[in-house]
Amino acid sequence: MSVLVAGACILLLGAAVTVLWPMWRYRATDQAVVVDDSAREAENVALYLEHMRELDADLASDRIEEAQHGKLVAELKRNLLADQKGGGAKVVSGASSSLILAAGVILLCVFSIWLYLAQGFSGDVLFTELQAKVSDHNMAALRQGKQPDITPTLELIDTLRERIKTKPDNPQYWYLLGRYGNQVGQYDTAVEGFRGAYELALNDPGLASQLAQALFFANGNRMNSEISFLVDRALTSDPDDTTARGLAGIEAFAAQDFRAAIEHWQRAVDLTPVGASGREALLAGIARAKQELGGDSAAAATVKSWRVPVAVSMADDLVVPPNATLFVFVREYQGSPMPLAAKRLQDVKFPLSIIIDETMAMTTTDRLASGGAVEVVARLSKSGGAMAQPGDLEGRVGPVDLSELTGQIDVRIDHSL
Repeated sequence: MSVLVAGACILLLGAAVTVLWPMWRYRATDQAVVVDDSAREAENVALYLEHMRELDADLASDRIEEAQHGKLVAELKRNLLADQKGGGAKVVSGASSSLILAAGVILLCVFSIWLYLAQGFSGDVLFTELQAKVSDHNMAALRQGKQPDITPTLELIDTLRERIKTKPDNPQYWYLLGRYGNQVGQYDTAVEGFRGAYELALNDPGLASQLAQALFFANGNRMNSEISFLVDRALTSDPDDTTARGLAGIEAFAAQDFRAAIEHWQRAVDLTPVGASGREALLAGIARAKQELGGDSAAAATVKSWRVPVAVSMADDLVVPPNATLFVFVREYQGSPMPLAAKRLQDVKFPLSIIIDETMAMTTTDRLASGGAVEVVARLSKSGGAMAQPGDLEGRVGPVDLSELTGQIDVRIDHSL
């Protein structure tokens, strides 16, 4: 239970006790009054009988006449009845009002809790708390040089889906679904989230480029007509959208329009702070485009210096899981778990050969060119996420000195995590 809900319950309990405690004390006093009233009634009856005996004695001794005797007896009866009615009405009135007030307080507390849970923001508060916990968990793992466990983020995605069911018109929830889908490598989930946010906020160019990027990853790093449309829409609204610029450069490069690719990527580099994620990959792309134009031999030498040919095969006793996604990446040997460069493939058939180069970089070019030993990993993910999960199939080779590499690196997927 969240701190806010717990605090509200404590306050309601305090309010109920404040109201009900005096009422309980009053009922206890009422019960004492009932006992006192019963004793008083018995005493009144005894006095009535004593006065009746005295009147009968006076009538028998002729001290009063019979007419006077009848009047005095009638007056005694009236006084006795008046005393009994007054005491009984008082007790019933006090008990009834106490019960009604107590029931009202309890109903008010129950209704207040129901109204908050049904119409308030308790779900938003709980989600924000879960989001903070996942962020703290991931940061703690990164500070320790470990790869964050994907499970808390997957739970967060499930919670987002539940919130979207209750608030389908909230673009923020759709956007977060896309963002966390990207984070764990579930690009179909990312597409679903960014598409939902885009459809609710068509005038936001940033959402168009985010959706285009998710579609690009989900399509195996290949452009298509929808991605091109979204990129054009994003750049028409915001020419400085760096995500759209990067995709536009990829499309131009694929069409062998290397000058346009350089223009898009250079614009993105100029808008991206030094050291920011992706900036070095953009610079590497510019170098390769210049190489294709033949106008920058130094850049060409840099591009050719970081290429890792990889051949991936499967052990005979393992079976490729249905709908599995293959991730092939290079990382520092016994260093940071974060990849230096990575490639994602779907619908794979083994054996296969690929090239990992600087265009797939997930870090800066100085780390790529550092010359240290690396490890090459091939992982078949059942969930489609980039983070390792129990049941995934994996193979790895390392340490590898890229400066002495003369052929391809053979990676055999041979064990289950």
